[in-house]
Amino acid sequence: MQELKDWKEFINKVLIDSRQFENPKTEFKGEAEIETFKSTDQNSVTEIRVGYLKENLLIYLHIFSPIIPGYNKFVEGDYFLQHDFSEDGKSYGNPALEFNELNRKGIFEMLERGLTGTETQFILNGEILKSIVDTYNEPQYISRYDFTNRSYFKKLFSKNIEKMNGIEKREIKLNEIFSGIKNVSQHRV
Repeated sequence: MQELKDWKEFINKVLIDSRQFENPKTEFKGEAEIETFKSTDQNSVTEIRVGYLKENLLIYLHIFSPIIPGYNKFVEGDYFLQHDFSEDGKSYGNPALEFNELNRKGIFEMLERGLTGTETQFILNGEILKSIVDTYNEPQYISRYDFTNRSYFKKLFSKNIEKMNGIEKREIKLNEIFSGIKNVSQHRV
């Protein structure tokens, strides 16, 4: 079994060996190195964006798709904490994940499982006005996003978007956007 030396090598191996993602494009933002992996499926616009810190720490791994702007907002600014994959199930500690067996297993399982939940979109004339994201974690974590430029008071005193004339409601299963990594055995990573 090949010994992997850091997060970058591990994530590249998992995503590229799956044949579901191409070699990444890399950019730097401040102290973070960001890799963006595009899907090999020509019909997919899904990307995986991964942020690393120079001390071999993993700061985030986001699944991104323009089809699900509510979910994109949901994960925006979300980052890993030191003990996100701790055995006690509690997330705490300093920002970012160290490269160790427990965290590698957690990230691998996350990539293998894919996204869960739904995004319900309310659309008028082809424009998404509102999204409700339910990741099935806990009921109190259902998130609502208003994509209109209405002021707080206008939102408060005007008709709910869901009740406006001509609104189309679309439900997207997040697993259809990213159903997880296939074809990669954890024994090889």
